[in-house]
Amino acid sequence: MRKKILLTDIILKSYIPIFKIFFSVDTLWNKKKIIYSDYEALVVSGVFKIPQQFYEKLSNLKIISVFGVGFDNVNLNECKKNNILVANTPGVLTRDVADLALTLLLSISRNLFNAQKYVISKNWEKKGPMQLTDSVYNKKIGIVGLGKIGKEFAKKVKVFSTEICYFGPSKKNINYKYFNNLKKMAKFVDYLVITCPGGPKTNNLISAEIFKEMKKSAYLINVSRGNVIDEEAMLKCLKNKTIKGAALDVYNNEPKINQKFRKLNNVILHPHHGSGTYETRKLMAELSCNNIQNYFKTGKPLHKVNL
Repeated sequence: MRKKILLTDIILKSYIPIFKIFFSVDTLWNKKKIIYSDYEALVVSGVFKIPQQFYEKLSNLKIISVFGVGFDNVNLNECKKNNILVANTPGVLTRDVADLALTLLLSISRNLFNAQKYVISKNWEKKGPMQLTDSVYNKKIGIVGLGKIGKEFAKKVKVFSTEICYFGPSKKNINYKYFNNLKKMAKFVDYLVITCPGGPKTNNLISAEIFKEMKKSAYLINVSRGNVIDEEAMLKCLKNKTIKGAALDVYNNEPKINQKFRKLNNVILHPHHGSGTYETRKLMAELSCNNIQNYFKTGKPLHKVNL
């Protein structure tokens, strides 16, 4: 008999056939009556907030397969207590997320969003050339969290003759300047790029104190998690222009983001879509499925999260 698995969020809808090759699949969004004890595996996107009662109701759950790299939406303590394994999909989305980080950096530097509005509103015709923008060449780039995505981003932005540095818990064997003090790096760089994991350890890592150290001409780029930044402190800085701008893919309370963002003209807002290409999402679904399949074959998923 096929193992029964439950897919939780509608972002997975297009990939149901991939899971159905190996498993009996139900979906949370169109199953009227869920018998939670039927399922041995749960598939969640990185943004699906797993309700606390799931850990109690899914009494036969063996594995949570996260459709994404980040797993801060999973209660690891509950999983450890209930002997539930957690797996994720690292590697396959690295390039696309790094691409987006570079896209956001270039877009905010060249004021791309406001440039489009300038053309559409006919201000180009009425007022002539728009104000000048910033070149990325020879600038200092500070990366918070030099993991796979951070390293891939560094390779891409290096072509602009940038000076790359990074902050993290330990120095890596890599030829970039290392800061063990985030305040000092924030003061040093022209761009602060966030690629570290989310979760309790990095909550509000980019605090009001860090913003105070940043140059008035500096930009912030975030493709990590919303909770890594003190959002109110950032909004205050953007409003008062104590930093020049921000380009964001992630927020607190997604998708119902803080309304104050909508009133700013020095921010680019992207809807948490770093891995959102046809090619990468398919690879993520396949790896998410293979994690479960490998667990039931060998007792170990391909990419196990340490609890």
